[in-house]
Amino acid sequence: MARTNVHRLRVAFSDCDPAQIVFFANYFKWFDTSFAELMGACGVPSWRETAAHNGIIGAPLVDAQATFRNSATYGEDLEVESWVEHWGRKSFVVRHIVRRDETVLCMGREVRIFAVQDPDDPLRIKAVPIPEDIRALCS
Repeated sequence: MARTNVHRLRVAFSDCDPAQIVFFANYFKWFDTSFAELMGACGVPSWRETAAHNGIIGAPLVDAQATFRNSATYGEDLEVESWVEHWGRKSFVVRHIVRRDETVLCMGREVRIFAVQDPDDPLRIKAVPIPEDIRALCS
């Protein structure tokens, strides 16, 4: 069974658009925050530590999708549940479900990689095989 994380938040007025519903991009911000919390909850060291240990500087997105089912507005308490659904060789899929109580508001899917600086071009990054220790911590 995959490890999960639940990120709790209260929707701020500034999270909403002129229609007073959450602006869509904020869901992606919350996905990213919940992913970072998931890594920490699993015991994955900070990116500073992984950079010093094995060169991994982060886990950037290579694809992101969301399906919106219901809206939310300011003052509401939401939960973002996140888990790693699939581990590939160099990429992995993270799933997110945003709920207000039992109501599903949004479902998200991210494809991420673990990245290091490209030794041939320091302005670029490249994917590396998923470290077995990180896979084990999050599975």
